[in-house]
Amino acid sequence: MRYGAETKNSRLIFLVGPGGVGKTTMSAAIGFVLRKFGKTIVITIDPAKRLKSALSIPIDGMKQIKENLFVTQVDKENEFRKFAFENNIGDITRTKLFEIAADLLPSEEYSAILKIIDIYENNNFDFVVVDTPPSLKFLNFLDAPGKIKSMFETGSVRYFLEIVATAGKRVSLPLSIAGKLFGSNFIVDFAKFLSSLKGVFDKMEEVYRKSVDLLSKSIIIAVASPYDRKIDELSFMLTEIKKRKLDASAIIINRFVDFTENGIPSNSPQSILNFHKNLVNLSRSMKDRIKETEKFRAPLFVIKEKFVDINSQKYVESISREIADFVSGVLKLKS
Repeated sequence: MRYGAETKNSRLIFLVGPGGVGKTTMSAAIGFVLRKFGKTIVITIDPAKRLKSALSIPIDGMKQIKENLFVTQVDKENEFRKFAFENNIGDITRTKLFEIAADLLPSEEYSAILKIIDIYENNNFDFVVVDTPPSLKFLNFLDAPGKIKSMFETGSVRYFLEIVATAGKRVSLPLSIAGKLFGSNFIVDFAKFLSSLKGVFDKMEEVYRKSVDLLSKSIIIAVASPYDRKIDELSFMLTEIKKRKLDASAIIINRFVDFTENGIPSNSPQSILNFHKNLVNLSRSMKDRIKETEKFRAPLFVIKEKFVDINSQKYVESISREIADFVSGVLKLKS
């Protein structure tokens, strides 16, 4: 079944959670599941760009890796430049101030939002799977449009805009010194940069509204592992996104180590028995941690540790087969 045949818009699926829990692998695996239902793209907005490692392939631009399955990643500078040219402020991207000033904005997260909106609206995908950065960075991603929307209301930005209005005559001593260090026109050029961005403020408000709308329609799948306080971190993040009126649709616990008391012969050497006992206790502790996720009342799927090399497409496809029914159920898809 082609999902897009029955719906006008593509569906957004965000994979969220702490770092180092297999979130990128799960994103790619879900992509392999969904390609059977329609045209799918997996996009990583994690600056670490682990998607190419998970699939063991280079990712340049948008790349098709299987029938109905594409992958891509966010290039912060390119997305910001594209945004600038589309809104007639392309000249500022050719100045040395572009990278300096852009670093003052939450541009990494904002660029990711621009990329997601562009793919959602213009590329005719049935499913868009988003591999997100670790917990706190994902919260920054959620807040980025609002931060940029409000940045022009701050006193410091208003001050720079006044510099533009007075042709650079109103410059304080500290800024004059900065101008001498970075060049005589630094302050005025920087103020002009902000003024150019102010000129597309309405566009930024539109991006803000779109991002809020898309997130409200999205499926959020949380991923964690039952060790190193990863579930504590996940609980914190899910509590925070709930404050933003979002909820996890499902939780995947990855790398659960399942040892039972009957795992080895009783006549094994004492040192082996003691070691095995510790592993059994570890498994019990993990089970207790996993139970803590019940408070979020989301469907739960637990994946056992495989003890194999995870950086291969073969491994990703094996995980996709394991989670296929679970993912299809969460998204209410029918074969």
